[in-house]
Amino acid sequence: MLLSPQRIPLSPRKDVLINSPPDCYQNVKKALHTALPDRLLCREAEMKTVNDFLDVHLGDEAPGSLYISGAPGTGKTAVVSLIRQRLQEERTCQSVYVNCMSVQNPQAIFNKIYSEFNHGKELSLSVKAAVQKLEKVLSSKGSMVVLILDEIDQLDCRNQEILYTMFEWPTLANSRLVLIGIANALDLTDRILPRLQARPKCRPQLLNFTPYTKDQLIKVLKDRLQSLELNGHSVIEPSAVQFCAMKVAAVAGDMRKALDVCRRAVEAVETEVRKQQVLSPGSPSKRPTVPKKIGVAHILRIVNTVYGSKVSSQPGQVETIPLQQKLAMCTLLMVVRQGKGKETTLGKFHEFYSSVCKGQKLQPVDQSEFFTVCSHMETRGIIRIKKSKDARNAKVNLGLDEKELEIALQDKTLLSAVLDKGLKGK
Repeated sequence: MLLSPQRIPLSPRKDVLINSPPDCYQNVKKALHTALPDRLLCREAEMKTVNDFLDVHLGDEAPGSLYISGAPGTGKTAVVSLIRQRLQEERTCQSVYVNCMSVQNPQAIFNKIYSEFNHGKELSLSVKAAVQKLEKVLSSKGSMVVLILDEIDQLDCRNQEILYTMFEWPTLANSRLVLIGIANALDLTDRILPRLQARPKCRPQLLNFTPYTKDQLIKVLKDRLQSLELNGHSVIEPSAVQFCAMKVAAVAGDMRKALDVCRRAVEAVETEVRKQQVLSPGSPSKRPTVPKKIGVAHILRIVNTVYGSKVSSQPGQVETIPLQQKLAMCTLLMVVRQGKGKETTLGKFHEFYSSVCKGQKLQPVDQSEFFTVCSHMETRGIIRIKKSKDARNAKVNLGLDEKELEIALQDKTLLSAVLDKGLKGK
């Protein structure tokens, strides 16, 4: 005889485990993942542009190229990855994806691409041989090929012959290539590939992904959390979601950062709850089944950790930027103002910084610690660092406008002295 629902014995401990805060927090953290989602909100226009580009070139069997730019976390790779999934399902063309960070040096990219055409089989051809084989593949009979090169700016090298070679592939006789390059820099094709402008057939179509706005960040975060609401209430307070979106949008509109801030806030509260349960175990049936919510204060603590005072300080407050970051900020501005270029390497940056410190009779930090200082500055949006296998050769440039940096530095006696001395030259 079956027991009625009312007579089924329930274990208090099991009931608490099902509804316990830790379980709830785990589900929220899963929802805030930064992996490729099933759909992308607030990137419909960009998705349509890429789809339209591919529909035209694949439909007409016309080779061509598209350069996609945008700051980190703006959805560039996610959009292209979702579209590539569609192409693979339709099987109307061959698609190849390569992250240019996966090669040890720019010249190795040709072997890497050719190996992808050979089912991932590793090869060790010379650059010339690899290029010749690739060009033969791309101009031979067959279905159209979509080649996606992510972080293509990592192939930036002297004379730019590698990038020029790739953007010229669609113009080969009988070429069946549609090239999609992805990178952060908006002006990559104009700044380092000026020859493309003189050859209309080589000039790629451009698409820029703008940073997510506050409202867009809120929309995406709410969508992720909506299915996890308990009795109509979210584990993360609506005000906390809005606060997170406002702060992240103020720096760079980076969706990954917004998800990361919320997830880390959930982890912090989850840790607090677990500690309380250990310190005050009590009876399981007496433990609260309603989870402790994540509020503005929790988000603020994480924002302070991730971004520092750049986004957490209130209007009218003086920013408390660490001394070494102040010195590094002035050093980079000095390098730009003295005409040494808008970009330098981390190794050179440390040399300039050390010189500035000695000029101010201050002890510079060693190279390893300086790289950590730069990493903190990057998370705050003050500088941009292009990844490199060798940290010393990683490219660095300002993430802020020069005037914005000046405003941040004004009324700081030490920084003014450093900048003034540097500008007057040694």
